[in-house]
Amino acid sequence: MQQSVGAQLRRAREARGMTVEGVGAAIKLAARQVEAIEADAYAELMNPTYARGFIRNYAALIGLDPQALLAQLDQQQVRATPQLVEQADVGVAMPVQSPRRKWLLPLFALSVPVVVAIALYMWSEFWTAPPGEQVQVEQEAVMPPPDAVAEPETEPATPSADAQAADAVATEATLAAALPEASPPPAESASASPVTGQRQLAFTFAADSWVEIRDAEDRIILSELNRAGSSRTVGAVFPVSLVIGNAKSVRLSIDGTPHDLAPATKVDVARLRLE
Repeated sequence: MQQSVGAQLRRAREARGMTVEGVGAAIKLAARQVEAIEADAYAELMNPTYARGFIRNYAALIGLDPQALLAQLDQQQVRATPQLVEQADVGVAMPVQSPRRKWLLPLFALSVPVVVAIALYMWSEFWTAPPGEQVQVEQEAVMPPPDAVAEPETEPATPSADAQAADAVATEATLAAALPEASPPPAESASASPVTGQRQLAFTFAADSWVEIRDAEDRIILSELNRAGSSRTVGAVFPVSLVIGNAKSVRLSIDGTPHDLAPATKVDVARLRLE
């Protein structure tokens, strides 16, 4: 006959010279638990589930096939069974919904739409604008803006050729009477007779440039904008101070001798004093 599971484990242990205490220390069991396994007293091992785990570890320790021993346990009706442990009463009461809350929640859910409907009705019936504001709004809606009023389109009358000629003659006569007699432009300084001690400053402008000249007493001799392609000659008694804008496009000569503006130029503006 086939030996029981416990007998096979005990025989294998003895063949290897191991003690009950040695097996228990290896698989973390007490000596009495090892003896219960070898005696097939599985009721002493708490339940069959723990017994199967102990036997699996025991068989693996001594070199037997755990699956074969567990299959033999199934034949002996030693199967793992779920353990249903009743929860102990810890003295904490579960929350219970109060009877008042049971009917308050449905009542609140039904009352919200009713309140909203009443509020909308009251607003539509009683919340109206004062009569004065209403009339003013209507008048503003009816009255068009001043810009919107279009003038009636009328075709302008086309004057005759004689009328146009008469108008041109009258206009020229009016302008001639209103304007004073034009005086001849002043002659350039170059054509004037030179003053004793006066130096001639000649400017040539390749681009628009502002020129300002002041005398020794800081009085302005010349201050004007000169157009591109023009030239200007000014007579002045030294010392004089000059400010020349767009200086890179200006050529200066003193009594016919060219004068370099580059040393006195910063950010395209020349500032210099001629002694």
